Amino acid sequence: MRRETRIAGAVFAGIPIVILSLAVACTWAVAHGASPMWRLAFRFLCHGIPHRCLTIWGTPMPICARCTAIYVGLFIGLAIFVLAPWLNEKTARWAMAIGLTPMAVDGLTQLVGLRESTNSLRLATGAAAGLTFGYWILSAIERRDQTARAPS
Repeated sequence: MRRETRIAGAVFAGIPIVILSLAVACTWAVAHGASPMWRLAFRFLCHGIPHRCLTIWGTPMPICARCTAIYVGLFIGLAIFVLAPWLNEKTARWAMAIGLTPMAVDGLTQLVGLRESTNSLRLATGAAAGLTFGYWILSAIERRDQTARAPS
C-alpha cells in the first residue's frame, strides 16, 4: 500500500472515531445531568431527531441511527481495504453505487412521505453506504497515480 493511501486511511479513520467518541461522550454527559443543549453541537453533522437516534443510557444520541451506521461502516470499509486491497477502483466504485442505492431509496421514500423508516433499516442502509464508501475512497487514492501514468 502506498504511503499516501496509508496517510489518507489514517485521516479518514480518525473522522468516524472522533465523531462517534464525541457523540457517545455527549450522550453520557446528557444522561448524567448535563444540558441537552450539548446535542446542538452535532447539528452541523446530522438532524439528530431523537426518535431516529439510537438510545444509550436511556438518552438518544445526538446523531441519528443512519449517521451512526455510516461512520461505523466507513471505519470498517477502511479496515477492509487495508486487509484486502485487491479490488480495483472501478469495481469499488460500482459497489459504492450499489451500497448507496438502498440508503437513497429509504431516505427519499421517507422524505416524500410514502412511509416511515425504522432504525433497523437506517442502520443497515447507513452501514452499507459507509462501508462501500470507505473501501472506494482508499481504492481511488491507491490507484490515482497508477491510472494517471498508464500508457494510452
